[in-house]
This record gives sequence, C-alpha cells and structure tokens, in this order.
Amino acid sequence: MQAYSKNWLFSKLVAVIAVGLLFASISSTTHAQLLYSFETGLDDWAATGFSNSDFISVATSTMGATEGLQSLAVETGPTFGWDVNVSVGPGDTNVYGAFNAVAADLQQYTLDFDVSITPDSFANVTSAGNFFTINVAANSDSPNFPQAFNVSPNLNGLTGTFPISIPMSSLPVAQNSSFYQLNIGSNSDHVNGGGGEGVKYFVDNIRFTALPQLEEITLFSWETPDDPGTPGVNEQLENWTNGFGQPGHIHSISTLGATDGSSSLQIDRQSHTTPNFTWGSQFVLSSDTNPDPEIEDIDPTIQGLIDEIVGKVNGGLSVAFDVRFDDPFPNSPTFTKFGVHFSDDQGTFYDAEGSSFNGSPPIGTTGTVTIPLSSMIDNTSGLSLEEAGLSVGTNFLRIGIASNTDGAGIYQIDNFRIIREISSESGDFDNDGDVDGNDFLVWQRGGSPNGINSGDLAIWQAQYGGAPPVVASSPVPEPTSFLLTFGAFAVFMSCRRRK
Repeated sequence: MQAYSKNWLFSKLVAVIAVGLLFASISSTTHAQLLYSFETGLDDWAATGFSNSDFISVATSTMGATEGLQSLAVETGPTFGWDVNVSVGPGDTNVYGAFNAVAADLQQYTLDFDVSITPDSFANVTSAGNFFTINVAANSDSPNFPQAFNVSPNLNGLTGTFPISIPMSSLPVAQNSSFYQLNIGSNSDHVNGGGGEGVKYFVDNIRFTALPQLEEITLFSWETPDDPGTPGVNEQLENWTNGFGQPGHIHSISTLGATDGSSSLQIDRQSHTTPNFTWGSQFVLSSDTNPDPEIEDIDPTIQGLIDEIVGKVNGGLSVAFDVRFDDPFPNSPTFTKFGVHFSDDQGTFYDAEGSSFNGSPPIGTTGTVTIPLSSMIDNTSGLSLEEAGLSVGTNFLRIGIASNTDGAGIYQIDNFRIIREISSESGDFDNDGDVDGNDFLVWQRGGSPNGINSGDLAIWQAQYGGAPPVVASSPVPEPTSFLLTFGAFAVFMSCRRRK
C-alpha cells in the first residue's frame, strides 16, 4: 500500500477544504479615520473668503453621498479658486487629534475623500469649457499652506464618484500646531449661467488612511553553500536552471550585484545571436516522484518546501528582485525587460513583465524590478495571482524569469522576494494564547473574524506551529461544515485506495 506523510495528507486536506471558497486577500492592516461625513450639517465647513473664482454657495445635499446620507455640495464659478475650508483647534479632540497624529508620521498616511459629479453638475452653465479639476491645501503653524494641484482627473464631461487620495507627505503639517486647516478648491474654464449659476460638485467621506506596513520575504538569495561531495551539482544555484524558452540563459554564481549576502545569480545571454523574449531561467520543484500519473509518491521534504514557498507567495502584493548590468552591450539594445511567472499543478500560468530599462546602461548600473501580483494574470481563468493565489497543497511549483531585449547582455540578479503587508490578524481564533487545531475548528465553524474565508485560513496556516489538526465530527453538522467534512473524508479514502 502506498505510504503518505502526515504533511502531505494535511496539505491535501487543506486543498480540499479550500475548494469552493472565494479567494480573498489577507485582511489588511490599513485603517481609516473618518473626519467629515456631513450627517449633522456642514461640520463647520464654509466659503474660504479668499477664492479667486466667482464662488457661489456651500450646502449639504443628498446627492453624491458615499458615507451616510448627506454630502457637502459646492457650487463654484470659473478660474482657479479655493472654494471651501474648515479649521480646527485643540478643542476639537477628534479631528484635531487625528491631524496631530498624522503630523507625527506623514509618510504613513493619505488624505482621502470622494468627489461626485452628477448629470446636473454642468446643467446650468452657459459653457462647460474644457477642464474642471480639484485642488487641496492644508495649513498649520508651519510650513505655511502646502498645496496639491489637480488631484482629480479632468471631471469635465464626466459623471460618477471619483475617489481622491493624496499622500500627506505632499501636504506637510506641523505637529502640535495651534490649528489645522483643510481647503478644497477647483480650477475650471466654464462660463457661468445667465443667472450666475456655476458648476456643482459634491464631497463626502473625508478621512485619513494609514498606509499598510510592508515586509519583504526573501525566496532566493543564492547564499546556499556548494557541496563538494556532489560534483556536477552546484547547490548555490538553489535549483535554478535553464528555462523552457529558447534561447535559454547561461547561469553561474557571481559576487557582483549581491544585495542580500555576498552572492548573486548571473544570467548570461550575450552569446545568443537572436535577441528576443525568452523564459530563460526557471526554478522547478515536484514532490511527486512516481512517473505513473495514476499514482502519487510524495516526497515530504520537497512537499514541505513547496508548501513553504506557496505560503509566502499567497497573500503577497508584489514580487521584486535587484538587477545589475555587467556587460557593455555590444549590440546596443534600446530596451531590456524582465518578466516573472508562477505555475502550480492546476495548470495555472501567472505571468507579467516589469518596466523597461531603456538604452544601454553602463556597466555597474543597478535597478530593481517590481511586478505587482495583481498584474500577473492566468490566461485561462482570467484571475490574477493576487486574487486567486497558487493552489494550496500543490505538488508542483515552477517560478520563471524571462529576459526581453533587442540586444544581449550579462546580468546579475539577487534578493528575489515577495513584498506583502504585515498582518496584525491572529490565527488564535479561540483566544487561548496559541494557534493550534482548535483554532482550525473555530474557522471551520465560521467563528474566525471573516467567517469561512480563505484569508482567515491563510493566516491560520502561516501561524500554525504544531501537528496538523483533525477535523472533528458533529452529530448534526452545519451544511458548510458537512461539505468540508465529506471532502476531507473523500481525500483520505482516495489515499487508502491507491496502491
């Protein structure tokens, strides 16, 4: 009878449980502090009194409300002007306190709000003109009146709600200021109506948003020592080989271009006489050592490594690596691009290219290739790697690096890594101080923060530190729990039948 490791059975159990779930990102650490939603009136917002435009009016409205039932309705004339503003002092503990906290760490926050344009916004003007944009300014004791211009698209001729997001680093305000002020204005070349009517726009849901805290998880840095006892195999290559594209890359280890440790992976395609796009490098792992497709013979060590990499990729935001250009580029390319793909045993192929390095960079030029996982689309499903993730429990994993150039060259790459949010979520769903099988049962019964959700499951997987959990039976299981229990039972029965 075929023998299976506990780790493999556990990975297959989790894979079956995940079937049918909607994939979701791991719960974000991003949070917002609401400042104004105009549910009780104007909230002290008023005309600025120093607008260059022919300002008309400010009021509350039910149009364009995105947080509650009311918004701030602004009607303004043409040219540039600061239409409305609000000032707060230490007596306003909510808004002043939020401003003061943001001022202490401007790089970590954005100012966000929604602007709505309705079919009536330009209905009463004589001419709509060619442009209408939104501007924002802040104010405090020092520095004086930082401004951000054209924070919206050109709203002329558009209708709908448009989210605005401005890094607070571009609107620096002083900490412990005697006051804080926020200004919203517009710039337009419209012509007011015959009765003085202007353009109307609606503002709502003004808030500060904390940016996510990011971490970098290195997958490959090519620091593994070479084993002299295995001639013909260079362990320092960390299983990277010639890719499946033609022409392939020639690989070696270099000390040049190392950014994480003292070694890098050198890619040489200088000898290729036909420059083009090629998947020239690949990392491949398969834990199924039996060539018979009907029988799985899983190597638990390899499966554990696959599971570890998949766990690091899933929930990530982007993949990145550092590049050094080493060759003088005798063919004088006009561009060089690098691409990455991820594949699993479900036949998925998530791939995308990074931005181009233009021209012929001098020897020693360095750069970083960053590719959002949201841009890596599987052509069959149409889903991105960020939203779908690699198959949990896959026994096959391939990562590829492509080069695309109209020249040829030698490159060193290092610190191949996943960038992801640092999650403050805990897999301790039963709040007993550890992450164990009991927490898995809580998740199975819908008791985790987001119910039976793949994001909560991924958090539990990442934090689980003991033996695989056992799915407990229930005299009268809930419908979803019953399906999961049946799926797990089917996996174990199929394992028992294989010989």
